[in-house]
Amino acid sequence: MTDITNTKAAVKARKVVTPLSTDFNELRTEASLQQMKGAPFMMASVIIWSLVTVIWIMPWELGMKNTLMTYAPALLIPLVLLFSKIIGAHVFRNIRQPFNKLGLLCVLNQNLYLVIMMWAYSNCPGAALMIFGMIFGAHLLPFSWLYSSKTYLVMSLVETIGTTAVSIFLPAVYIPLFLALCQIVTSTCLLVECRNLKRSQKTKVEL
Repeated sequence: MTDITNTKAAVKARKVVTPLSTDFNELRTEASLQQMKGAPFMMASVIIWSLVTVIWIMPWELGMKNTLMTYAPALLIPLVLLFSKIIGAHVFRNIRQPFNKLGLLCVLNQNLYLVIMMWAYSNCPGAALMIFGMIFGAHLLPFSWLYSSKTYLVMSLVETIGTTAVSIFLPAVYIPLFLALCQIVTSTCLLVECRNLKRSQKTKVEL
């Protein structure tokens, strides 16, 4: 009987999960390093917006372009997994970590606003691309706080306001092209931020 009790106690002990750190800055830094500040998502968006640009270049009717544009984001997760392997990020690891969980919610939050784009798709087809671009740009803003990143703050404003300006003064095809170029800048700046963060953490450990 004692052996059985000891065995059960040992099993329970193995199931005990290591408690998370309660230090705010430590948790945020950990999430930033694990997720590489969301760089895989930004890199994936370069491909998606480039694809949307190709769609808008093609001589198809507006309805076909809008339909294909709504399917383009389906490539997001496969591309994120690919870029995560390339740069060594772990975007879906340790979801218990509160900042990782918050990052996932910020990503999913964009899907709720896509309802506005779907409305435009049916009632104002010519504005669907502009609205899609504005939603994308605006959804980057919370990540500026989550990852302590000036890149997200600046690029969120640039992409949202820029999409509006491009839609007013230039043909629609320039909207996804503008966003693809912005995302190249965003991805590059985030990788630089991550490199600097790793260096600062390494210096702290050595001290």
